[in-house]
Amino acid sequence: MASTLFARIALVIALAIPAASWAQVNVFVSIAPPPLPVYMQPPLPDEGYIWSPGYWAYDDGDYYWIPGTWVRPPSVGLFWTPGYWAWSNAGYRFYRGYWGPQVGFYGGVNYGYGYNGNGYQGGYWNRGAFYYNQSINNFGNRHVKRVYNKTVINNVTVNNVSYNGGRGGVNVRPSSREQNYAREKHIAPTSVQRQHVQAAIGNREQRASVNQGRPPIAATDRPGHFNGAAVVPARAAGGPLPDRSRQNDDRHLPDGRPGSAQSSSRLSTSQNNPARDTGSQTRSQLDRAQDQPRLQQQRDEQMRQQREQSQRELQRDSQRDSQRSQQQRELQQQQREQQIQQLQRERVQREQQFQQQRERQVQRDQQGLQRSEPQVQQVQPQREQNMRKMQPRQEAQQPVQREQRSHQGREQHNGPQRESRRDGGRD
Repeated sequence: MASTLFARIALVIALAIPAASWAQVNVFVSIAPPPLPVYMQPPLPDEGYIWSPGYWAYDDGDYYWIPGTWVRPPSVGLFWTPGYWAWSNAGYRFYRGYWGPQVGFYGGVNYGYGYNGNGYQGGYWNRGAFYYNQSINNFGNRHVKRVYNKTVINNVTVNNVSYNGGRGGVNVRPSSREQNYAREKHIAPTSVQRQHVQAAIGNREQRASVNQGRPPIAATDRPGHFNGAAVVPARAAGGPLPDRSRQNDDRHLPDGRPGSAQSSSRLSTSQNNPARDTGSQTRSQLDRAQDQPRLQQQRDEQMRQQREQSQRELQRDSQRDSQRSQQQRELQQQQREQQIQQLQRERVQREQQFQQQRERQVQRDQQGLQRSEPQVQQVQPQREQNMRKMQPRQEAQQPVQREQRSHQGREQHNGPQRESRRDGGRD
């Protein structure tokens, strides 16, 4: 009961910290992310961990794979909502993952292992403990106490698409309930999760241009553990990589249809006048060649701003983590002080009860002595009176007793003489 109450208080404190820009969109890319690779889930390292699926992130002009891993939540009762990519006007935006009391919208992307595009079917919280669905999670050789078995039926198309909307993306919109979840207060990824991301960024083999959509580290048993037997490589790529040559020309309408009315009119005009089309193509190529340095400078500036913003967010997240840890330590200290005070009060009460019992016992002993004294006083005079009554009788019996004793003495003295006379007479 006390542990459940403490867990609820810690959850309230964690959610009371205001959400910052980490929950906002700060990455915009004009090329779609690669398909999700095929990999196996590593075994559960210990009870209390929750699965966080892997995903493609973007940095320095390339996508790189963030391995899926088991993570301890920052507080009891929290679930992980994965981040996701979504098409927006002329490119793909990334919405970061977060911790919260419910699983929110993550683009309908089927990350697997409980994250089939809607909610999380890998487990649930109950009275401060997490229960695992053994039909989904990989326990390895570990004996897990709190388990249940529930088969999950996927009502979505099973594929390796890694983004929402646009050409070839998942066509799913958030429900009203998920929209309400998005407006609730959230908690940023933990420090170990951020270190996990930074470690993946620093590993060149995790980049899509190097591994061709099949990362060597697809999943780990713990955040940042990129070495050892628990590292799981991708079994296969989820599909071919997007065409990077169309990165600056790939444009879609908000509903995912390619092209625009203007491009259609240009196409019809060029078909009617091939010579003009050849000149237009030449001028277009020259214009694009001249715009390349400017576009590259804009991309570099955008990446620099993104990195600076990420660094600021990391600093703010570290400050929030420190603040949350300080509040939790103060709450634990307060709880310990309350327990000590309660123990002291109980000890004082026990001592008072013991003292009262001793006083009652002394009172009972005194009452017993008081009741016995009158009886003793009554018995003593009666005994003296009986002694006085018996004294004349004893004095009267004394001559008789002396006469009896002298008679017995004479009998003992005369007995042998009579025997000798009898013997002489017989002779």
